[in-house]
Parts: sequence; structure tokens; C-alpha cells
Amino acid sequence: MRRSLRAPFALLALLLPLSLAACSSDPTPTTTADASVDGTSVDATSIDAPSVDATVDTAREAMVFMDTATEPAPFIDVVTPPDASDAMPVDAGNDTSAEASVDAAVMRDGSTEILGTLRGTCGTLRGMLHSPAPSLVRNELLFMAPERYARDTLSPGGQRLFDTANAGGSSSESEVMSYEVLHFCDDAELLATETEIRYQPPDDSGANSITDILVTIGGERVGVSVTRAYVPMPMMLTDATVRDLLTRKLVGINRSSMRVLPEHRWVKQILHVFTANAAAADAVARIWATLDATTRADTIVVLTSTVGGGFIYCNPDPMLGAECPPIGG
Repeated sequence: MRRSLRAPFALLALLLPLSLAACSSDPTPTTTADASVDGTSVDATSIDAPSVDATVDTAREAMVFMDTATEPAPFIDVVTPPDASDAMPVDAGNDTSAEASVDAAVMRDGSTEILGTLRGTCGTLRGMLHSPAPSLVRNELLFMAPERYARDTLSPGGQRLFDTANAGGSSSESEVMSYEVLHFCDDAELLATETEIRYQPPDDSGANSITDILVTIGGERVGVSVTRAYVPMPMMLTDATVRDLLTRKLVGINRSSMRVLPEHRWVKQILHVFTANAAAADAVARIWATLDATTRADTIVVLTSTVGGGFIYCNPDPMLGAECPPIGG
């Protein structure tokens, strides 16, 4: 009789821990809250939680396609411009990926560094300053509404140029934006404006050309001349027009380098060419490559094509994000 009673108790003793374990491993009660996906109500209990691998993949995608308004684009250090030995120029015409772009809202010292969004070669000029060879680098500057061209959107040097009348013409916006690009990419600092640079007295030995801006890059004085390869629609920018413009500006640069006084003498000059589209930039690069060595000398050509940058080329200024209207438009 005792043996028959022990068997049920022994069985109960075996089953009790299993029952307790089963109770302790019950899943967390599911919620009945609804979620919304693209405006469609979905029972939250029917949405599978992502796997660990899927979560990692999503994080990687977020890193690649991050909004550069909050983080600098990878591989371009805009806080400390890279040395030429570390920088790999990127042709904006061939690569518009995140690695090749620098967003307008990248911050340094608490202020926006450049108006617009810059893509392409950035931060390579310092290593070119003592090269005896001519150089050409390309980038693209994109403007969009509701951005605005105003004094408070510029760097301190840009504000100084904004406030200063130039020596003539309607090139104020292009000179200001040239400085902004150089300041943003190569940490250029404004040393003298167009009317402050000192030259030898005019003479009859050649053109008495002057340079638009004097900056420092890496502690070296650099002259900057700015031009626009642009004709209003429906006119066409011809190769002959581009050749004449480049020749005239490069010869003028060589002449101003001969005339500048020692207190402002630079180690190199930059010709900054703005174009209103990539096709015009292609023409400038192609024609520049055919110019003779004496004309090109050791000048660095910075070639910036714009999108939505009509304010650089025509007056009155169109809103940012818009191009210049056609003739009679």
C-alpha cells in the first residue's frame, strides 16, 4: 500500500518543477496597440521585430546616407583641411556620392561655413602652392530655396567683402562666393580686398591688371582673381569666348604678379571661374588644357559650376535656387 502511494507523490514531485518552469517562461503579453505605417492602421502585434542582422544593416545604411546637415560628409575634413598628400581630388562631374560632398550646414566654431551645398574637390590647394606646374580643380555649388544671399549667411571675411565696394563691375557676388569656397575648403583668411592691394605705379610695359582678393592659406599669401564664364540664354557660350576669357584673365594674373609690391606679394595666384552649368565647366576645362604653357604659368584654376546660383551672374538677383532669366524674359 505504501509503495502504491509513493508512486503518485514521486510523479508529482517530478511534474511540479516542470510546471513552475513553464509558468516562468511565458512570453510577455502582447499589446493590442495599433501602429500606423504610411497612413494605414496596423495591429502592432502583427509587425515582426527586426532581426539583429537587419538592425545592423539599417544602422549601416543610416551612416552612409546620413543627412550631412548634422554631420560632416566622410573623407573630407572641413575642420582641419587635409594635406595634399592625404587628399584625393574628386571630380564632381563623376562622383556626387556622400563621400564627394560637403553640406552647407557643416558647422565650425558655431557658425555655418558656406552658403549652399558644395560637392567635389575640397581642401587640396595648400599642397599646390609651391608647385611650378599649373593646376585645375573642380567642384559644384548647389543653392536651394529658402536659402538667401545675405550678410548674416556669410563668414566674417565674406561679410567684409559684402560690405566693400570693388574696383568696378557687377562681380561682388562672385567675389564673395569665391572667398566663401576657399575659406570653407582650404581655411583661407581674408588679408586684403581689391582696392587695398598695393602695386607699382602704372606704366606702359603691359596691362595694369589688378587682383580681386588677397588671402592667406596655410600662412602663405595667395592672390585670387574671379571671373564668370557665362552668357545669358538663348546665347551660346562658344569655345572662342571661353578661350578669350581664360587667356585675358591668365595674362592679367601674370601681369599683376609682376606689379604687386613686396608687402602683398603672393606665392601663387588662383583664377576662380564660375559657370552656370556643368556643360560650361566642361568647356572651360577642355579649353584651358589647350592653352600654351606661358599663359597658364603656375596658376591654379578653381572651376566651380553652380546649380540654382543665378544671383552670381545677373542683376537683379533672382532668388536662390533659380537661374538667370533668358534675355527679354
